[in-house]
Amino acid sequence: MGKVSGLRSYKAAGFMLAVFLLLVLPLRGEGKVVVSPKGIRVGMAQDIASQEFYVQGAYRAVDRQSGEVLAEVLPGDRWEVRCPGGELQLYRNGKLTASSGSALGLEQVSSSVSVLGGDGSIKNIAQSDTVSVIIGGGSVVSVRIDSGVSLLSGSGTSSFQGGGELNLVSLVLSGRTQRYRGDMEFRAQGKGITVINELPLEEYLYGVLPREMPAVWPEEAQKAQAVASRTFALANLGMYSSYGFDILATQMSQMYGGYDAENPNSSRAVNETGAQVLLNRGKPISAFFHSSSGGCTENVQDVWQESLEYIVSRPDPYDNNGQHYNWVVSYDSYQLADQLNSKKGLFNTANSPERVFSAVDGIEVLEKTSSGVRAKRIKVTGVDGAGQQLAVEIGNADSVRMALGLKSALFDIKTDRDISGRLVSVTLTGSGYGHGLGMSQYGACGMADQGYNYQDILKYYYNNCGIGPLSGVE
Repeated sequence: MGKVSGLRSYKAAGFMLAVFLLLVLPLRGEGKVVVSPKGIRVGMAQDIASQEFYVQGAYRAVDRQSGEVLAEVLPGDRWEVRCPGGELQLYRNGKLTASSGSALGLEQVSSSVSVLGGDGSIKNIAQSDTVSVIIGGGSVVSVRIDSGVSLLSGSGTSSFQGGGELNLVSLVLSGRTQRYRGDMEFRAQGKGITVINELPLEEYLYGVLPREMPAVWPEEAQKAQAVASRTFALANLGMYSSYGFDILATQMSQMYGGYDAENPNSSRAVNETGAQVLLNRGKPISAFFHSSSGGCTENVQDVWQESLEYIVSRPDPYDNNGQHYNWVVSYDSYQLADQLNSKKGLFNTANSPERVFSAVDGIEVLEKTSSGVRAKRIKVTGVDGAGQQLAVEIGNADSVRMALGLKSALFDIKTDRDISGRLVSVTLTGSGYGHGLGMSQYGACGMADQGYNYQDILKYYYNNCGIGPLSGVE
């Protein structure tokens, strides 16, 4: 990404500024974290046959390989990208408009103006740029050009007017039309089209926060989530580089809802923590977070396999909620067999990987996590379709919760057997929601309600980390 910006937009409604431009203020880093010049690249969809879209504002379709402009893409038309035979085709209102190679970019067209800076140099500013201006009394303020600001020539004629509508792309995904900031790229790869949204990191976070934490929650909890989500994104740049993007728009990375998900409260939390990240040994951490800890977080090696010094187990008295405590899940012997078989990839059966349960007759916890509250390894016994005995072990804690179809691996087991000793049902009573690593979102909310600020919250859930701007985003 070209810049990590936490600049606020200052609205200048109600008065006209005759401005003297001092300088354009992009925030550029000089360090080790390298992102796309245009921002973070988010994988929106893969292996689809076609993608319908609309635009708000002005865009142009560009062949990303040759740089050739294929078409001006304007509002009011229905556009579609298809991929017959591995070739990208662009349709306008059902008619073929252009063909591309393996990558078609939908790029914003923004108006710009050349101005004379204080040092006598000529600078170009675009509608999305932030500039410093002198207003009445000689005070200086940073102003984003698209916030309703007019630049006047010496004769008083407005040669550039900010405040135009945003450039947005509307994608039709799973039957729903959703709007997104930034550019869009369509790639011919795999079994069809990969759709990638490319936009500045901070604007990406505007669409993440409301999907990851309710916008009505306390401000300090939302700021903690903003820093955690920003850090997580930076730490995972390029994770899906073989597919052409950095991060997914789903919970496999973190939820991203685009422009239509944005909320002023969430966006304010992003802006007021601008560019701040969690650092361990000078690098952004894998800032894992989850919904509810159930009263205790975990060491990462108990839940997955790696060991990270900043993700450690600790009691979580701040996580108090009525949503994810004392939940109950019950299975009869055959339902539990079906559940386990649906997650068969989480375990292997000795000598015969194709064997599956027809019924379960026992389940026990073999090992707990270092906190002593979550199941790290379980053993399940039963019979297969041929009536032969079958026993499997499942671990780590995350595999346990997914195999059993539970909110978390923090649970107790109660079995019910008939007079002959045959297993009739299993009842699992537990607390928490998610993997239990890093920050509990309900815990962050509880800490904020008790007066802790976002720095306090982050330092509690992430061990041995500093909070500050990352010198080195380029």
